[in-house]
Amino acid sequence: MTTKQTPNRPGLDSDPLVVTSDALLQNRNEVVIEHRGEQYRLRRTRQDKLILTK
Repeated sequence: MTTKQTPNRPGLDSDPLVVTSDALLQNRNEVVIEHRGEQYRLRRTRQDKLILTK
């Protein structure tokens, strides 16, 4: 049996970029992320969990 590998798309690394929540939030409770013209809010809750909303 042979397996077919899907090639990586050009310009995209196979390993995900790891960014800490502290690096994103920078001592804030909320950050706005723009993606394809849309805004998403990433916020830290009182219980130190993360919520991403559109």
